[in-house]
Amino acid sequence: MAWERQPAARAQGLRSAELAARAKAADAWLPSPPSMVIGARSDRLNGNNGAREYEAELGIPLWLPGQRERESGLVQAQQSLQRESLANAKWKLAGEVREAFLQAKAAQVESAAAQRRVDDAVALAADVERRYKAGDLARTDFNLARSAELAARAAAGDAQLRSLQASQAFLVLTGVSIVPLADETPAASPPALPEHPALRHLQKVAEAADAQLRLAALTRRDNPELILGYRHDRSTRGDDYAGTTLLALRIPFATEARNEPRMAAANAELIEASAALDNERRRIEAEIGAAQAALQQAGMALELAAQRQRLATDNDSLLGKAFELGEIDLATRLRTVAERHAADAELARARLESQRAVSRLNQALGVLP
Repeated sequence: MAWERQPAARAQGLRSAELAARAKAADAWLPSPPSMVIGARSDRLNGNNGAREYEAELGIPLWLPGQRERESGLVQAQQSLQRESLANAKWKLAGEVREAFLQAKAAQVESAAAQRRVDDAVALAADVERRYKAGDLARTDFNLARSAELAARAAAGDAQLRSLQASQAFLVLTGVSIVPLADETPAASPPALPEHPALRHLQKVAEAADAQLRLAALTRRDNPELILGYRHDRSTRGDDYAGTTLLALRIPFATEARNEPRMAAANAELIEASAALDNERRRIEAEIGAAQAALQQAGMALELAAQRQRLATDNDSLLGKAFELGEIDLATRLRTVAERHAADAELARARLESQRAVSRLNQALGVLP
């Protein structure tokens, strides 16, 4: 759905039609349309002896030897480049969708955790209020519990706003108003490195540049032109008109002023494309290695966060009973609640980071969602 909203996707059909038209032109008998010259001469403005001349010429451009095949090869290379350019654009867009999805999901998780903190704070404040009215707790404890509740409500409002903003960003990108809940899984059989969308795209860029260079090396002159003409004239008034025909070949010369800029530009494009391909290959290899290390570290962090959360939950349960029995004060109770919420938040972040690591590894490998 995100791809359908992209300008490249909407213009895809017309771009393909353009290249198809160029391929048809490359297979034509003539490299460009013929031209015609029609003219007339007379001596009416000077001697006016009745001299008249009418002529017509038809110029037919001709392919240079091998030019037609190389022109066709260039168009085929550009058609392949267009397909790989679209695949590369989809892959880049997939990275944006992945990040927007994880941002929205993280904001949802944070908002839900903030709401749980509000619920716990409300329950604790109600318990403290009941005990304060019964004379078991001081007014300062009641004020402290109410302050914690208000702080939790304010934090929940901020978290809800961030969740709304992240969801709106996901909506703008994809057109989906509700963030999906499914988690991405590691790719079972990732493609080989040469099949990576970015590398395939740059490989086709290099091939198209090479085809352009081969065509430039061959077409060192403009196309020759076959000229067919007919002349109908008379010398003086009273003479009969005579007709003559013309068959000529116009051959343009090759000059350095014409060829050097074209060859230099084609060589530069090929060198740039080859260098970009090598650099991108090294970058992707490094990115894959970093993503694999990040996934391993995320797994370890998730395990540690789960252990901490279990301990914090157990501690919160024990000290909650102690507070009910009056064995600990409210400040200690609030600290244990805060520690449990911090452990819960750390576990939620660790889970999201684990999902993010999987998503980024798949992205680095060139796997679409």
